Amino acid sequence: MNRRSFLLAALGTGSLLGIGCRADSNLKLFGYTTEPQFDPNIRSVYIPTFKLTAFITNPNRGIDVDVTEAVVQELAARRSPMKIVSDPSRADTELIGTIISVNKIVLVRNSQNLNREAEISIAVEVVWRDLRTSEILTNRKTPEKPAVNNAFDPTAEKGPAVKADPKPLPVKITAVGRVLDELGESTATGSQMATKRLAKQIVNMMERNWELPQK
Repeated sequence: MNRRSFLLAALGTGSLLGIGCRADSNLKLFGYTTEPQFDPNIRSVYIPTFKLTAFITNPNRGIDVDVTEAVVQELAARRSPMKIVSDPSRADTELIGTIISVNKIVLVRNSQNLNREAEISIAVEVVWRDLRTSEILTNRKTPEKPAVNNAFDPTAEKGPAVKADPKPLPVKITAVGRVLDELGESTATGSQMATKRLAKQIVNMMERNWELPQK
């Protein structure tokens, strides 16, 4: 259940305590809100085709394009206020993805030693960056290194901390698709399932966090 459905259900049962109505007509209840799930200050995103570092074979060739298109379609399905642009100079943010592994894992074999059930696992690394401020929206920057002093000179003044490489650590996301050849679910359909699940997780990451009540 999403935030809007939760609030509407609460209203339908008469749970009006703690409800606040903002000037923009959005409701707030027990720390939840009907405000947009995405930051309204982010109006556009540039999504280049995901890089591919994983070793792949047929039928997974072109999976980099498939994953990119799935993310674009998922954003559109969520009615995101972010417009997808093809020119990074016109974008507020940039979503960079790298497919690092595509694996088929056999779970069950039949009496003829043929694959009966398997999984397709796709793993990607994602960095979402604000092009206006250079802020990493995936919020995982490398930590600062502690200051290093001369151990042989106890009178030496402590120097400033040495900052690590500002390059952000990517967020790793993995999704799995099912393969059941006996039911017509092939490796191709398993890859499609994993791709769609991957796109949902990536777009979930781009949503704002729920504001839970303070204890």
